[in-house]
Amino acid sequence: MDRDAILVGAGADAGLAALAAAVELPEGVRWPAFAVVLAGGFVGGYLAGRLAEGPWRRRVNHGLLAGLLGGAALAVAVRWSFEPGAPSGALWPANYVLATGARWLPPGVAARYDALIGTLAALPYGVLYAAEGALAAGAAPGGEPDAPAVRE
Repeated sequence: MDRDAILVGAGADAGLAALAAAVELPEGVRWPAFAVVLAGGFVGGYLAGRLAEGPWRRRVNHGLLAGLLGGAALAVAVRWSFEPGAPSGALWPANYVLATGARWLPPGVAARYDALIGTLAALPYGVLYAAEGALAAGAAPGGEPDAPAVRE
């Protein structure tokens, strides 16, 4: 395992998640910024796969690990964005989707399991980064370093 490749990919993902959680954005920019944040796992996975080199399975493993670490940071950032007083930034749409999409929950359930609902809602965002990281790392260039060039 190439720890540097994993740390660079995870660092890119975690940095994007922290930036999305901490920066206040104007109302018209929040949804496009949210889309960029949701696609951010591709960045970390690509970096991890590109730096790891080697066969595609090795790159996928590095991208998956980077995505898991970056996804954990994104899940924490999303969960933190549900707290009162958090900046209305790129993660505000996640809060909006939970608030408007959870209308089917009985009021007693929402009141009783408030923190748990926020945590469970944040987990899919972290899983998304792991899947994106594996996919992007597998697609990143970086075949066998000692493989001979193929000529037509």
